[in-house]
Amino acid sequence: MEPTSSSIVAFLTAKAWVAIAGFAGAVLSLGRLKGLNRLMTVVAVMTGFLSAVFLTPLVMHYLLPAKSPQDLGGGVAHLIGLFATRLIPALEARFKRKIGADT
Repeated sequence: MEPTSSSIVAFLTAKAWVAIAGFAGAVLSLGRLKGLNRLMTVVAVMTGFLSAVFLTPLVMHYLLPAKSPQDLGGGVAHLIGLFATRLIPALEARFKRKIGADT
């Protein structure tokens, strides 16, 4: 069965909404970060944006009930983008401590 054009448009709209919400969350997170130069600012925004785009489906699949509406994707992406600049360095530090403790 071939997908209809309306289902393709709905899919692309949902993906665009996740990207926009993730980007907005990443930009808003800059208000909490002080002393960044331009390169660090770009890296922080891209970290939040890419984390939101790639982690939103994973979070929705594993943490939300199966019957939850797909419209929650934008909200989940926004929160991931907002907190990724804090979460990624914390996870990296924890990973380094664990690797250092094992060797």
